[in-house]
Amino acid sequence: MATSLSSWQMTYPEKFIAAASTIPTVLHDDKRQVLIADSPQLKTTFQYEKIEEGCYLFVVDMTAQENTEIELFGDRSIEYYCLSYQLIRGGVNKVPAKDNDPLQAKAMSLPRICSFYNNEFDYKTLFEQGAGVRAFIFCFTKEWLGKGIDFSGVDPEADFLKVIDKKMEGLAYFSDSFYKDTFDELDSLLTQAQRSPVYPLVVRKLSLTLIADFFSIVADPNSVLNAPPVSQEFDGIEKIKAHLNQHFKNGFPGLAALAYTGNMSIASMRRHFVRQMGHSAFEYFREIQMRYAFEQLQNGAQVKHVAAELNFKSSANFGRAFKKAYKILPADVKTLKKQS
Repeated sequence: MATSLSSWQMTYPEKFIAAASTIPTVLHDDKRQVLIADSPQLKTTFQYEKIEEGCYLFVVDMTAQENTEIELFGDRSIEYYCLSYQLIRGGVNKVPAKDNDPLQAKAMSLPRICSFYNNEFDYKTLFEQGAGVRAFIFCFTKEWLGKGIDFSGVDPEADFLKVIDKKMEGLAYFSDSFYKDTFDELDSLLTQAQRSPVYPLVVRKLSLTLIADFFSIVADPNSVLNAPPVSQEFDGIEKIKAHLNQHFKNGFPGLAALAYTGNMSIASMRRHFVRQMGHSAFEYFREIQMRYAFEQLQNGAQVKHVAAELNFKSSANFGRAFKKAYKILPADVKTLKKQS
């Protein structure tokens, strides 16, 4: 299972739950169906729901208390597959043990991704302090999947079949190609303190909708998801991110300048940036500024000096942007530090 809380063997949920429950530092609340595996480096919870025989939903929440790294590896002794919808907050980098496809490796660390993989998929996750992951992982057996999909009617060259047949370890897609509203509804349902009498039925309905939606799209040979990925799209956005990270004190450079940096049209740049990063280039730029501002204010810098350093026209404009990001005024940061 796990020799420490920094190394986890991801296996079929029934086996995982039984093994995790034997670790002294892991708390198992079987009434709430939650495993809590906190460490000084990482706060972790595993929530589980049995959808049907042969199909589980695992909700994994991880938040880093400091810069840290964990290792996750598949269980080769039992056959299972995982369909995962992930939400990433802050600096999280997933590194496959076998980097057979650099584009898939890049996609794994994007803020909102849907991935499908088998039990031979191993990877490391590197967290920056304060960063986190919330992942909805549907785990199921090949027999369960076979009841819902007629594989004889699927193109044998379909990538998802290669994952099932162990010719590939996994695939990653932008999750905006799938039912975002269904995912958000399920997320909201699972975080409610009060559970209605029909809670299990609603969880099952939403879960099966997400699973069916994924496979109906990837099984369609005409789906845009089955088109080969374009490396230039990733590389262009990475260049734009690097430019914003380096020059965030100089003010927002404008869409035309960023498109030129990424060697793409303005329309393509806007579309691909949102797809890869989950928000616009300006929102990404502002997030970098506000994170820097928070650190400077924590270290005792004056509000007017930080505002000037970040090229704001006035301290008032800076204050509005800061409050929008952190729900407090810049001057309140020092108070927070005293309280902590």
